[in-house]
Amino acid sequence: MSSRDYFAQVAGDWDQLRAGFFSEAVREAALALAGVRTGSHFGQTAADLGAGTGFVTEALLRAGLSVAAVDQSAPMLARLRAKFAATGRVRAFEGQAEALPLADNAVDFVFANMFLHHVDDPARAIGEMARIVRPGGRVVITDLDSHAHAFLLAEHHDRWPGFARSDVAAWMTAAGLERVAVGGIGGNGAGADGEGLEGEGEVCCAESCDGSCDGSASARVSIFAAHARRPLCAIPAAQADPLAVGARARACMDLGRPLLCAESVLLAVSQGLGCSSPLIPRLATGFCSGLSRSCGPCGAFSAGVMALGLALGRDTGLDDLDETYGPVLEFREFFLARFGSLSCPELTGHDLGSPAGLAAYRAQGLKERVCFPILEQAAAQLIRILAEQ
Repeated sequence: MSSRDYFAQVAGDWDQLRAGFFSEAVREAALALAGVRTGSHFGQTAADLGAGTGFVTEALLRAGLSVAAVDQSAPMLARLRAKFAATGRVRAFEGQAEALPLADNAVDFVFANMFLHHVDDPARAIGEMARIVRPGGRVVITDLDSHAHAFLLAEHHDRWPGFARSDVAAWMTAAGLERVAVGGIGGNGAGADGEGLEGEGEVCCAESCDGSCDGSASARVSIFAAHARRPLCAIPAAQADPLAVGARARACMDLGRPLLCAESVLLAVSQGLGCSSPLIPRLATGFCSGLSRSCGPCGAFSAGVMALGLALGRDTGLDDLDETYGPVLEFREFFLARFGSLSCPELTGHDLGSPAGLAAYRAQGLKERVCFPILEQAAAQLIRILAEQ
C-alpha cells in the first residue's frame, strides 16, 4: 500500500490517530520557531504541506494567517475543507511535494509537519518549499530523526526511516535557504526564547504488525525541528561591487529631481543586493537632512543602519541580535573615523532646519563637496561590511 492509499484509508480516524503519534507540542514549537503568534499575522499567508485534516492549519488560522493547505490525499483534504470552510481563509490543493501547486513567492511561511518522511525526494521537496516562500520568509520542518523501527515503514507506510539532522540542514542550505538550524523538540515544545528544544517526541504503534498492539508495543522516536529563512536579498554582498554601489548612491542625489541622502544610500545598497520593496526608499525619507532638518544624525549614517537591518535584521525574537548589532557598530566606527562625526550640522557646518543655514549650505555647494563623498564612501563600506558576514 502506498502512503497515499494509507492516508485515504485512515482519513476518517486521522484526528484521533494523530494524537497518538505526536502531541500539540510539536505544532507549538514549529510556530514559535517561525515567530508566529496568535492574532498577529492578519494579511499574511502560510503553506501547510502534508496538511492532512488540518492539525497545523488550525493553529495558523488562530494566528490570523490565511492557509494554502497541500496534501496528496483527496479524502484528507475533503475533511480539512469541511472543517475550516466557514473561515474563508483556507485554500486546499491536492499535489505532490516535488511539484507543489503554488506559485513562486506565494506565501510568507512554509510548514511541513511529519511530511518529509513520506515524500520520494526530500531534497527536491525542500527546494520546492524554498521556491514558494517569499524572500525573507520562513520554512519550518518538523519530522522524525533517523530510527530503526521497521514497523513504521510497513505499518504507517513511511517512505524514509527518519532523517539525519545534518542531511536536512544540508538540503536546506542547498535550496538557497539561510540561517539554517536543526534541533530536537522537547516534550513541552519550544520555550518562549526558543531554547529547550532538545528532547523526545513519541510515535506510538497504532496497530502492531500483527494487529495485536495492546499499547505496550510502542516506539520512541525523537522529533527534530529544522528552520531557515529565504534570503531577502537576491545578490550576495560578496558578489556586489562596493564602488558601483557607492557611485549609484551619489548618482541618486545628483539627479534633476534628486533623492536625498538617506534615500539615496538605502536605495543604492538595496539595489546592489537585489532587494526590491515598495518601502524603499520611502522608509528613509524622514531620516534625510539630519532627521528631517532637526540637527539629528547624518542621513547617510541612518540609512546605513537601515541597510544593515535590511540584510541582517531579525525576523523573530529567536534570532541573534549580535548578527545585526556587530556590523552596525563596525559601520559606526568607520563613519566616525572617516568623517569625524555622526551629526549632520557638524558635518556640514550648518543647521539645515534654519533658512539661513540651509541657504548657506546651498550657496557653498556643500552637497557636492561634503555630502556626495560621504554618501559614496558610506554606501561602498556597507557592501564591504556585509560581504564579511
